[in-house]
Amino acid sequence: MRLLPMILTILLFLGCQAAPPEYGALTERLEAGEEVAPSALREAFLAAPDRSARMRRLTDLESQALALVEDEPLKLGSIGTAILDTYYGSLAGHYVLARFYQHLSTPAAAVLHEQWVERIQQDIENQGDGSAERPLPAMTPVEARMYAITKGWTPLGAIYHSSDEAPFSLVLHLRKDAAALTNVHFDLTGLYLSMRQELVAAASAAAGEGDANDEATLREQFTPFTLIGLLARQNDSAAQTAIGAFLASHDRLEDAIKYLRDASRTGNMLANSLLARIYWEQARTASDDEEREYALNQVMENYLHAIALGSADAMYALGVLYLNGHYGEDNKDSGVPLLHQANELGQSDATMFLAHLHYAGEVVDRDLDIAREHYVRAAELGNAFARKSYARFLLDREADQQGDPRAIEWLQQLAEAGEAESMTLLGNLHARGIGTEPSARRAVAWFKRAVKAAPDDPNIVNEVAWTLTVTDQRGLRRHAYARQIMDRMMERNDEARSRPEYLDTWAATYAATGNFRRAVTLQEQALDVAVAADREDVLEILKEHLEAFQAGETISEAVP
Repeated sequence: MRLLPMILTILLFLGCQAAPPEYGALTERLEAGEEVAPSALREAFLAAPDRSARMRRLTDLESQALALVEDEPLKLGSIGTAILDTYYGSLAGHYVLARFYQHLSTPAAAVLHEQWVERIQQDIENQGDGSAERPLPAMTPVEARMYAITKGWTPLGAIYHSSDEAPFSLVLHLRKDAAALTNVHFDLTGLYLSMRQELVAAASAAAGEGDANDEATLREQFTPFTLIGLLARQNDSAAQTAIGAFLASHDRLEDAIKYLRDASRTGNMLANSLLARIYWEQARTASDDEEREYALNQVMENYLHAIALGSADAMYALGVLYLNGHYGEDNKDSGVPLLHQANELGQSDATMFLAHLHYAGEVVDRDLDIAREHYVRAAELGNAFARKSYARFLLDREADQQGDPRAIEWLQQLAEAGEAESMTLLGNLHARGIGTEPSARRAVAWFKRAVKAAPDDPNIVNEVAWTLTVTDQRGLRRHAYARQIMDRMMERNDEARSRPEYLDTWAATYAATGNFRRAVTLQEQALDVAVAADREDVLEILKEHLEAFQAGETISEAVP
């Protein structure tokens, strides 16, 4: 429903423009040897009064061509000609005819179609970049696939989407050579509007002229999801995957599994990945061991299918399940090779996990040099969590790492987007002079920016207040400010007042500003909360701080 006003706006906008040349007139110019731009052909085709019938014929012919293009090139001649008779701007039509003539060893005949392939590719790329915000235009799903194939990509997964940017779009999961998968979005709005026009006209005719269900109502009822349902019934795996994902999001897991299984039979790697996630949810909530074991086996089977198709995300996901012991303690080591495979394909979460394993010495030997290499690689891949984790790794006094100016640059990029934790880390790095010259002034500025960016985030406020209260660096201390931000948070946040760590910091700010009576009261509350919550991990330190406050002493530590 929310898409209808936008679609009508598009149609009104098009109606206000100068009418494009008739499609037939353009093909006559082509036959006369004149130049016609691919974009002009596309606009004329979509404006033609018989576009719906032409679109249906085009999609059928292109689907036949796609099924034959690799294994039966000699059958492509008649199909390619029929495609271009229907729509001369078809990338699929020109590509299959180029393949046909190449197979016949008549390169001169192939050149014309090869040139058209390049022209259509360029025209498509002039109108988008393949992102969700700027999808590439495609007349049909097959044209989207053919575009990918002509650019050297192998389509491994597909799903339909609907958004404000593109009422009806196709997302292809593509792989080139041994590189990682990439997602490319294609705008299929022309196909959607054509199908809607045809089906609404048919429904209106069947209803009769005097029926209350007029065409406007029928158009309103025909949504992108209606088209996805029709395509799913035609065994379109991208449509089956889209319906499966929708059903899974509404907890209709058994129905989702049916659609996704159908999609996975045609090699749609995305369907396998979604199936694995559904079965993992079933394994997590299983009521008995037999049910859990079955679901875990299905998780493995579907991830292995996706891995066989080259999914680095599946390698990472299955690797994590192994490492977390879900397939037994004896099999935990099996997760490490999967993480390495995903890392080689540029899966930054896998790279980050490897960094953590080597940093902590879990499953693998502790090796800080290897850990650092993986942190850097994941950060270079743009992983925001890795960039913050790398900074904390550099700040670890026991790790004893040399500074890295790149860590400052990466965190500044995150800070520019308003990410408060990165601001806190920048304050820590500047305070210690790691990767930059030490500067208490710059450190405090970053700490205050972090609190301003996230004044109600207890983790951010607590870390900043603790550092500025107990630091052993005199120039870094800001006791009054630390107490001010803790007062504000603790007085407004009931959950924060139930955490002994935050109460401990709050008490420390009062001790630092000379109010030891209030500090003791708050510290006693912290101890009571810790005892009630069985927080034995913090009891000793809380008692030490209470004794200090009772003796009129403040807390001082080597922080950050």
